[in-house]
Amino acid sequence: MKNYEKGELAKEILVGLALGGFIVLCVAAPGFAHIAKLFKTKDSRDRYRLAQSMRGLQKRRLVSIIQKNGQDVIEITELGKKRVLEYDLDAIYVKPTKKWNGHWHLITFDIPEKQARARRAVSIKIKELGLYPLQKSIFVSPYPCKDEIDFVGEFFNVRKYVIYIEAINIENAEKVRRHFGV
Repeated sequence: MKNYEKGELAKEILVGLALGGFIVLCVAAPGFAHIAKLFKTKDSRDRYRLAQSMRGLQKRRLVSIIQKNGQDVIEITELGKKRVLEYDLDAIYVKPTKKWNGHWHLITFDIPEKQARARRAVSIKIKELGLYPLQKSIFVSPYPCKDEIDFVGEFFNVRKYVIYIEAINIENAEKVRRHFGV
């Protein structure tokens, strides 16, 4: 097993569970033997580190171990899914298309004042994604970005306040065209 930094092994386990949903552990092979195979553990020290990471995830309620059909099943919890989203938030980006189809993708939001921190975070993340600000809470992109915007809205629990619009024409588009080079 490779050398993991503190917390890195737990992160990999959590992301793996998020992708697969759950891992079945055989009752006949206790001590997380099935997971040990997935991480190619070499010795008892590696298996111990793996078991400690699993216990830590369970203690923090990021995973749960339940009995199903006589087998232990490790499932990722809602809190665990949220943690995985945090890992993915930094990795998302808007992929430019080879040829612009002439459609503008506008994102507008009206997030209540009581969620001001989320509003600022959404605005910052949308700018990081490369969208152009038309106004404080209106951004535009020549590239499709609905999935990315949905993800950002869901992550900050403000999706219901975010509107995605696809338009053919926007006023004074020359400045935006120059910005994106389209």
